[in-house]
Amino acid sequence: MAASTRLRLHLFAFLLALLGGLACDVILPATTSPAGAAASAASAAACPELVNGKAIAARFTADADLNADIAAFVQASSDVRRLAERSTAAVREACVAMGRDLGVPAEQLQPRDGDGVSPPCSAVAAKIDSILSGSAKLEVRYQPPRCQMDARFKASCEAECGLEVDPGKVVATCEPAQLSGYCQGTCGGRCDGTCTGECEGKCDARDAQGRCVGSCRGTCRGSCDATCYARCEGTWKAPRCEVEVERSQVRAECAANCEASAKVRASCQSPKLEVRSSARAEALNTLAATLRTHLPALIQAQLRLSKQLGRELKVIVDTGARLKGSVGSAGGKAIACVSAAVTALAQASVSINVSVKASASVSTAAGARASSG
Repeated sequence: MAASTRLRLHLFAFLLALLGGLACDVILPATTSPAGAAASAASAAACPELVNGKAIAARFTADADLNADIAAFVQASSDVRRLAERSTAAVREACVAMGRDLGVPAEQLQPRDGDGVSPPCSAVAAKIDSILSGSAKLEVRYQPPRCQMDARFKASCEAECGLEVDPGKVVATCEPAQLSGYCQGTCGGRCDGTCTGECEGKCDARDAQGRCVGSCRGTCRGSCDATCYARCEGTWKAPRCEVEVERSQVRAECAANCEASAKVRASCQSPKLEVRSSARAEALNTLAATLRTHLPALIQAQLRLSKQLGRELKVIVDTGARLKGSVGSAGGKAIACVSAAVTALAQASVSINVSVKASASVSTAAGARASSG
């Protein structure tokens, strides 16, 4: 938990510094507020692609490579913004519902100072503490959410980066050891994401049958939800030669934002939750029931925002830092959209931080722990 907290603070501080280089007068609200609404309206006027989520293939500048780089960054920023909004809404809805189930006074579930998430979640955490203050105990265990990135989006986005012209030609001419991409089938090499199947090496998580369902530090022989290297028994999507990627750094960084965006856009299975109580008291039974129904949404927001997407958020933030120094001569559209995207990232980081802390307060009060199996 300490490492995750340091990562969030690092990203937030970095975003504030980055924001200062492009838009010094931006207000960073924790949740929706008049200032936040005004900032969103300003972003929509300056860069509609950031708001409508259609930045890929849009025209920001005449330089083709730089245009693709900006497009991937704006798209990724837009996707992070939408994820933050959805997560904030899901966390608030879950905490309010739990509060009502547990009999928390309605006034404690209302927004305060523009923050609609922290008050209800804090009230629920306090209520859980009071219920579990005696001898009654709960055992709450969960399996983290499993997510499948949007491979179709990744392929189309990387095509705009110029990395993919003819998939068949890339596979045919690239040396096997240098070939990578998304494998629609069975990966027979290193997997950057979740390996589901056999892992010849160390697997971070396994299911009840002993199959790998996590990160594989070795060779994955199963499905890979991120970049697969060397061999694919199936169909390559957005294949590329690593040597070619190294020769074109701009295109490689563009592709990195495509992959980050594809993971932000991932479809996720809800965490599996197991709740056991040590007594049959009515209050404890009510608590167990509401945890089974609503805690998975909080765990998903907490883990996905603070842990699973940490690397992807850093990729997008780093891109903003790089682009702010290279778009000065790219024209007004490019400057406006990079600035608006950085603003959106900073606002999203605040919402993410609030959602993670609020979710963690409830899961910690309930004593939720990850399952070892």
